[in-house]
Amino acid sequence: MYSAVFAVDPPTAAELVKGFEMKSLRDSEVMDVDEDAYRAGELKTRLHGIARTPLLAGKVQLSKQVFEESDEERAKSEIARFIHEIMITDVIYVLGAGTTTESITKELGIKKTLLGIDAVRNGRIVAMDMDEKTLWTLVNGSEEVKILLSPIGAQGFILGRGNQQISPSIVRKVGIRNLIVVATPHKLRETPVLYVDSGDSELDKEFGDSIQVVSGYRIAQRKPIYQLRQDKKD
Repeated sequence: MYSAVFAVDPPTAAELVKGFEMKSLRDSEVMDVDEDAYRAGELKTRLHGIARTPLLAGKVQLSKQVFEESDEERAKSEIARFIHEIMITDVIYVLGAGTTTESITKELGIKKTLLGIDAVRNGRIVAMDMDEKTLWTLVNGSEEVKILLSPIGAQGFILGRGNQQISPSIVRKVGIRNLIVVATPHKLRETPVLYVDSGDSELDKEFGDSIQVVSGYRIAQRKPIYQLRQDKKD
């Protein structure tokens, strides 16, 4: 997820291979994160090497970016304060991975797993670090569920990177209208377009060409969504 050597999806990888040109290459980082340290709240990444990869805007993902501006924590806190304000009694809120969604649980006075998928209801944790099966059981047995997600910094993936537990069947069960995307203004400035790669191309198309992103207290921006498979021929 941290590396800049991957195509945005398999059809695009095939397209890049078929149209491969030696003159359009770049040096890309191959990186990984220490997941144990990240779960403990410390970000440690390791550069494993540099690989030559095709250079084509929108086709090859960028390295994941971690934003640490002095006002970044304040921005996350403002997002969290707003989400807390609009949370509905008895509704299950599924929280995706990352520090932005973690800020929401801090606002509630509880803890979440940084890399995992957790759920809260009425300000309390009801499940932590769920796999797809556990999440499906929770969603299928609840009357109303909302999913809170934050796009990967600079890469822009809402679904399909880092939250594979949230499968197409779960998204369909919950409903796209019940997905809430959150991101700080800085992250959005560095992430010009968002991606949805749920694993179900028909579901991806249902997201349309843009989505609203909560970026502050009672503030939201509409960001474009790049349709990965919509223009691909069978």
